[in-house]
Parts: sequence; C-alpha cells; structure tokens
Amino acid sequence: MVATISSPRVRFAAFLLRHAPAWLAVVVFLTICLRQLNLPGLYYDEALDLTPMLTWLHGGAPELLRGIGVGRFPVMLLDYMGSLGGYATVPFLLVFGSGVTAARLQPIFFSALTIVLVHAQARRFFGPWVAGAAALLLALQPSFIWFTRQGISVTSIMSVFAWASLLFLYPLQRSGESAMRRAWRFGGAGMMLGLGLWAKLPFLWWLMMLGAMAVLALLRPGFAVRLRELLRNGLPFALLGFIAGAAPLLYYNVVGLLREGQPYTLTMILGSLLRPTQQFGVDNLNFLTNLGTSWSNFKVFVDGSYFWYNGVTFSNVYALPALEIAVAVGALLAPRRVEFRRWLAVLIALLVAVFMGSFTVSGQWATHFFIISGLPQLMMACAAVWVVDALASRLRGIDDRKRAALFAVLVPMLLVLPAWRDLWVSEQHHAQLAKTGGSGRFSDAVYELAEYLDVRGGPAPVALDWGIEKQIRVLTNDRVQPIEIFGYTSDADDGFRTRAREMLSGQKRAYIVLWDKFAVYNRRLEFTRLADEMGMQVTEAFIAHERSGLPVYVVLEAK
Repeated sequence: MVATISSPRVRFAAFLLRHAPAWLAVVVFLTICLRQLNLPGLYYDEALDLTPMLTWLHGGAPELLRGIGVGRFPVMLLDYMGSLGGYATVPFLLVFGSGVTAARLQPIFFSALTIVLVHAQARRFFGPWVAGAAALLLALQPSFIWFTRQGISVTSIMSVFAWASLLFLYPLQRSGESAMRRAWRFGGAGMMLGLGLWAKLPFLWWLMMLGAMAVLALLRPGFAVRLRELLRNGLPFALLGFIAGAAPLLYYNVVGLLREGQPYTLTMILGSLLRPTQQFGVDNLNFLTNLGTSWSNFKVFVDGSYFWYNGVTFSNVYALPALEIAVAVGALLAPRRVEFRRWLAVLIALLVAVFMGSFTVSGQWATHFFIISGLPQLMMACAAVWVVDALASRLRGIDDRKRAALFAVLVPMLLVLPAWRDLWVSEQHHAQLAKTGGSGRFSDAVYELAEYLDVRGGPAPVALDWGIEKQIRVLTNDRVQPIEIFGYTSDADDGFRTRAREMLSGQKRAYIVLWDKFAVYNRRLEFTRLADEMGMQVTEAFIAHERSGLPVYVVLEAK
C-alpha cells in the first residue's frame, strides 16, 4: 500500500530531477526578464498586434487588412505577418489589463516555453548534459532576453513552433510505430510549421533549415526506401497539418486572388525578388552584399550588441569566438560519435540561416535571427560536454558517480566565460535602463504622454508622426485613440496637407509630434505653416522628456 501511494510521488520527483536544468534555466531567464519590466518604454511595434484585439475585446469590429477577415476576426496584420501574436496576447490582456505588462508577458511566456522545448530536443539529440548546458546558455543569451522583453520586428512565438515541429518529427522513423501515431506526429509537425508561417513570414527560414536537416537525415544507406516511406506515410499528414495551421494565411491570399487577381503575400515575395523592397530598398539580387550584411547581423545577434536604445551598446566579446571554437572542436570530435549527423544538422541549419538572411521582403536586421535561438547554444554545449567526455574516457577506474561529478565541475568551467559575459551584458542593460529609462522613441516618456492625453480627454488627438498611435492606445486601454495623418512619404505631400486642413478646421484637438532628433516623418514645420495660412497659431501644450532631459513627445495646440 505504501509503495502504491509513494510510487507517483517518486516518479514525479524523478521527472523534476531529470528536467531540473530546464526549470533552473527558466527561473534564471525569468529573473532577468521580469526586472524593470516597463523599461524601456512601450514601443510602437510592440503594440502593433494588440490594438485590433483591444477593439475586439471592447465589442467593436477591428479594422481588417485589405478588408479580409472572418467576420470581425482579423487574420493578417500585415501582408507578411499574421494576427496570431495578437490572439496569443488576449489571455494576458484579460488577466493583466491593457498595458505594458500584458504586452511583454506574452513574449516572455513563449520564450520560456522555448527554453523547455530546446532542452527536451537537445536531450533527445545529445543527452542530458548537453541539454542542460544548452538550456542555461540560452537563458542567459542577451539577444534572446532583450528581443523577448521588447521585441522590435520579433515574434517570439515562432521559436515555439520551430522547436515543437522538430520534437514532433524526430526521429523520422520508429520501429513498430502504429499508423495512428505516425499520422499524429507528422500532422502535428505540419501544424506547427503552418502556425509558424502564419505568425510571420521569416518563419520561411526555419522551413529551409528544417528541410536541410531532413535531407541530411535521409542521405544514408537505404535513402530510396526512406524517402518512399516518408512520402507515402508521412508527407500527406504533414501537408494536412500544415494547411490547417496556415489556414488563415492561405485564406487571406485566396481571397486576394479571387478579389483582385493577386495573392498578396506571394505577390510581395515575388516582387521583392525582382525589385528593391518597398520600405527599405533592399535589392535581393545583390546577393553577395546582402550575404555580408547577413553575416554581420548574425554576429550582432550572437554577441548581443544590438540594443543601443537602452542607452549604451554592450557586447559579449567572447560569444562569437566561443561559438567558432565550439564548431572547430565539434568538427574534430563529432565524426567519432554517434551524434555526428545530428551535430552536422545543427551546423547546417545555422549556415542555412545566414544564407536566408540575404533575402528579405522588408529590411535586413539582426532581429530576424531570433529564429535560430538555441542552435548556437547547442554547438557550444556539445563542444564542452564532448571535451569532458573525451577526458573521462581516458581516466581509469572512474565510476558513474565520479564521472557525473567530473561533468558537473568541468562543463561549467569550460562555458563560464561566455556565460558570465552574457549575464554581465544583461546586468549592464538593466543598470543603464535604471538611469536612462530608454532613449528617444524607446523612452519611458511615453508613459507620461499617455497619462497626459488620458487626463486631458476631448476629441481624439492627431499623430503627426509614426511611433505614437499604437502604444498610446494600449497604455490607455483605447480611451485615447490618436488619428494618424502623417502619410508614409519622406516629405509632406498633398494628402497630408488635405488631412491637416480638415483637422484644423474642425474641433480643437491636440497634435502630437516627436522632437526633431527622434522624428521619423517630421511634419511639424509643414503643419505650422498650414496653421499660419488658416490664421491659427501653434503653441506647445505639453512636452514629455526622457530622463536625460531631452524632449521626446511634444503636444501642440492650434488656436
């Protein structure tokens, strides 16, 4: 009776112990991420996919991209970004209310889940020591932490779908596997891939990386048989799952094709391959130049030196050398190990990511490399563990307990330098944020602006620049909904002049601009000139400053 009662407890304790490194990694990650959660200030891109959800939660009908949705449910935020991130934030909005907490807890939750998935897959690929080391390294990596905390052009949920798809697929073949289980695995993997692509188009990177890994897995004796089995028994279920996961994206493009003769996402992809991208002018035909930029972005992501907007740029100077040494060590040791093909698959995936970074439908940024999170850490963990394993194999008379002690001491010693520097980088960012509160459009001055506009009330204010409207709506729970009239042109055009005159001739409103240094589309001079023409005088009603004293947001009145 006692054994029966204690057995579940023993199994549960064994489960916790077996996965202790993953739980420890999550705790470390959350400890760093959750500090000063409101800093830097809530950024426009962070709030982009929340505003339709606020409208929906308040009983309204969100504006649908190109008028395409399912009833009042949006399916796409941009031609290359789905509404999945917004739907994933709804539970956090319901629990924590509209604001910076809900906006940032969502990506933090999914990145914590990514750590667990990386640990689980690494354990399957390379064993518990590599899994534990990789999970802890990922939990400390500055780019993973700070792009999660305040993702600009980052959709962290993509990493969950990427690693989940790998967990479903590995191993591709299982002896004695039932047809039902095989269908469930491949269907699940396909659904993860479809959901990832709906989340954001850069998930194409993972599809290419996974494809390269699959080819490597198949290229061995019995290739033809394996390929035939995969095509017959796996691919149909994977395709069904993929169609289910990517259904909103497919629906959006099918409606576009039927309505206007063009699938919008596909048209954007093909168009970007033939001419410079519309927003940032990247010429995808200039492959060698773009490849150099991609490599530079890869290095920035690895060393964590992107985050200038926290006040000062910091870098892990040991990160890239540690990765390069790990690749060299792995190249020496991996061919002698049973994990060689798996290690090679990880290396190939990283190379494919750098290659894919040469192509874009928008711009080339280090943010796009978020999809590789966990792979560099796997390379470093493999190198450290295999070096210790090679040393342990040369020692005579060493039992399992002594061997485990050797791993527990030497593996951290080999990884302590890059890991310590990663932690140092994050600590420096936290220290800087406590002083600066963020810089310019990333400043915590946005909270002061939101409070002022919320108390002021009156007609909806007018945003004369980009980087104002979305986060104000989120911070005020849609009580303040600025109207954007600036227009996405480098200089003020006739459309802006028409919209500005209409606003000036109507109710008395607040007009919000960014200070000259931080302006994206600086319309203040033209707005003032138009007001003068109409016999009105423009004055400053309120200024929100960053902690350095520099003005960031200026509220104007026209009388």
